[in-house]
Amino acid sequence: METSDFSVADAKQTDLPIINLFTMVRLGLFQMGLGILSLLTLGVLNQVLISELRIPGTIAAGALAMYQFVAPARIWFGQLSDSKPIRGYHRTGYIWTGLVLQVVCLFVAVQVVWQLGASAAAVGWTLPTIGWVGLLALMFALYGCCISAGATPFTALLVDVSDEDNRSKLVGIVWSMLMVGIVVGAVIGETMLEGLTPQTLQPVINRLFLVVPIAVMIIGILATAGIEKNIPAFDRDRPSRVAMTKSPWAKR
Repeated sequence: METSDFSVADAKQTDLPIINLFTMVRLGLFQMGLGILSLLTLGVLNQVLISELRIPGTIAAGALAMYQFVAPARIWFGQLSDSKPIRGYHRTGYIWTGLVLQVVCLFVAVQVVWQLGASAAAVGWTLPTIGWVGLLALMFALYGCCISAGATPFTALLVDVSDEDNRSKLVGIVWSMLMVGIVVGAVIGETMLEGLTPQTLQPVINRLFLVVPIAVMIIGILATAGIEKNIPAFDRDRPSRVAMTKSPWAKR
């Protein structure tokens, strides 16, 4: 790639609107939602599997950790949002789709948890129970893909809407909200699980993993709605400004 390619791009680039503190905190709400969900999955659901359903910790942790094993999918989703906009927007459509699919995957995963617990109690660690473990691992792998589909374009959106003067402040606020989300998730989980008995375990957990993910989805949509349309059209119609080299798959 020649130096002239950068100079032409910089010459054409229009000024970005200045984002204020309110917008930065608003964008941080998306990251806060991810913090809430991480606490529910790694804290509450992990405890249910091990303490209540008597699933060995290694198996429970291995199944839940599958969402991290698909993290390389973030590269693909990032390139996809760069090259294939949804209804004219490179980031928003992917973010919202990821949020919606997270709700579905988490609720289905919880139903698989109950089937796994029932199978382990009824027939022990036989082939059907192992099959439910595999299905649970698959659901969390899909959940990880949903996170990648939303979180990677969201990170690119932060770059798209900021410049060198305010990017560090924006990133600091957004990632601080992740910690806020973890604290909020802990409070929500403790409140909803208070006074839990074996008879009320399943309906309470089902409600928790339906109400909270839907709330996180709504918060994430409100946090990002209208943000991308404020980016100048030239910036929206080309790959993220964070890229400094041509993609190896680009036509030469």
